[in-house]
Amino acid sequence: MRVRAIALAVAAIGLATSAQAADLLRMQPAPAYNAAAFNFNGFYLGAQGGGTFGSASVGSLGVVAGANFDISDPIIAGIEFQGDYLFNGSASYDFYALGRLGVVVTNNLLAYGEVGTGWVGGTTNYAFGGGLEYALTDTLSIKGEALGTGAWGASPSATRIQAGLLFHLQ
Repeated sequence: MRVRAIALAVAAIGLATSAQAADLLRMQPAPAYNAAAFNFNGFYLGAQGGGTFGSASVGSLGVVAGANFDISDPIIAGIEFQGDYLFNGSASYDFYALGRLGVVVTNNLLAYGEVGTGWVGGTTNYAFGGGLEYALTDTLSIKGEALGTGAWGASPSATRIQAGLLFHLQ
């Protein structure tokens, strides 16, 4: 009688374990990282480099900080601040404050336009143009942009081309 009771208990446990295993097989696997989940909204910091090409061409290395905000899917607006060390034989700096308006073209690509004001070597300048930002991971993106620049009251006198790596603080 005891042997029979033990055999029935083992059989019941085996059936229960099999049923639980079958439930586990029906569960969905954890989702892997998907670039579609990239969020361009929020604050970001980064580094950039490039140059300004015009009557006097200069190279540049600098920092960038900004914030993007959803206006309406897929439209994003934002602000960006750029500061660069300029080198062409003499040291100089530039600073720009730019407004941004962009469209999320694909799940990990943002196309944007920028316009703003800045300071370059003691002269107040303006800048306008656009660029692309591409998500690499869930917090890193790269950007490339081209801006026309000039002194206020004058026509554009240079083209500023930059590439950068951005870290999104989400």
